[in-house]
Amino acid sequence: MSQIEFVVPVNKPLKITADAVFNMHDLYKHLRSWLDEHKYVTFEKEYRDWMKEAGRSAAIKLAPWKKVDDYTKFCIDIKIKFKDLKEVETKSGILNKGEVSIKFESFLEKDYENRWENNFMTRFIRSLNDHFFIADKLNSYKKELLDETYDVFNEAKSFLGLHRVKKP
Repeated sequence: MSQIEFVVPVNKPLKITADAVFNMHDLYKHLRSWLDEHKYVTFEKEYRDWMKEAGRSAAIKLAPWKKVDDYTKFCIDIKIKFKDLKEVETKSGILNKGEVSIKFESFLEKDYENRWENNFMTRFIRSLNDHFFIADKLNSYKKELLDETYDVFNEAKSFLGLHRVKKP
């Protein structure tokens, strides 16, 4: 079984919440194009769309990933929720007005092909390898994934016209 090491954990995701005027489809395309530019393979885990009296709502879960090497993958989970969207006419065309919430979580997936899961001895060697031999490489991967997570987070914020956030 592959090992997961969180960089932006589930209990502390990067989160955007805004009540804004935007184009829902353009926001989705903008995020997908950023992921494509950075060589992520994007898998859409969920898409739900429903109507209420207050307006249209939708929930989208994306699970983009990218192989870094034969042992490590970058994974960024993106959860987008639209609530009470109504169409409004503006100078630039018909847009959506409503609440949008986007959460970003990221993690390294190590041994994603389960090559080191055969028995106790290979798992032990993998653990030694992770903690002593390639620890610096894994730390640089974590930093790189954190940078990419903040980049896509800031892309979404700038699309919605919100202030960018510097990473800690």
